[in-house]
Amino acid sequence: MSNVIPQYTGLQVNGIVYQYTTIKDTEDEMYVTVQNEDAENPGQYIFREVDDWTGQPSNTIRKVNPMPYTLGSRFGDGSITVEGDGEVVDASVTYTYRYDENCANIPQTNPQCPDYVVPEIPVIEDGYDALQDDVIQDELDREQVAKADEDQEDRDREKSKDKEDKKREMIEVLLGTTNTTALAGQSQMLHEELLAMDFIPPAYLFVLPSTVYEETVTLQDSELPDNPDARRNNFAQQLLHDRLVDLQYQR
Repeated sequence: MSNVIPQYTGLQVNGIVYQYTTIKDTEDEMYVTVQNEDAENPGQYIFREVDDWTGQPSNTIRKVNPMPYTLGSRFGDGSITVEGDGEVVDASVTYTYRYDENCANIPQTNPQCPDYVVPEIPVIEDGYDALQDDVIQDELDREQVAKADEDQEDRDREKSKDKEDKKREMIEVLLGTTNTTALAGQSQMLHEELLAMDFIPPAYLFVLPSTVYEETVTLQDSELPDNPDARRNNFAQQLLHDRLVDLQYQR
């Protein structure tokens, strides 16, 4: 019973099912042992089950033996031995197991993998101050600079908005006083500033003449006569429509 387990890294056995038939006299003493050696501990067994057939007649036994998940590499040679009078025939042993492919590729995913290495926990020195770490301090400085730049951009946008609002107010004041003959002192200064900046189109200062254009075209006839050509055209279209309707019903 050697090499009864597939030799794959990460294979774990969780049960053994065996069956056999005894041939013996009822009064005879007989012990049957089903066992597997422990490959990692010579002289010991990873599985061992003893059945006492003393005083029992010949019979067939089938026994299910669950066990914790155990690496298949620990299962060494297996055997079925008989002590006393009698023999065992038609014996079979079945192993139930699971296979974890990660044990072959990434053994650190499961502490039960044979090549799993217990990770070392780093020791943090007493009195460690994160603010004294150069990497952390550089990141804090970068965030402070970014925040300062963002605040400056907000102030610049606010100044630009105030400037535009002031210009808009100046234009509104000017438009309200352009047609006035006498401008107040402040309005006059505002007017001159806008002209100096070429902000006001010259057309705003032009005065349009008040001219009335009288109607010169008069109609000779107060009523327009009907067009006879149009009447004939309408009549022809009506006749054509009636024909089309009649053709639909003649099918």
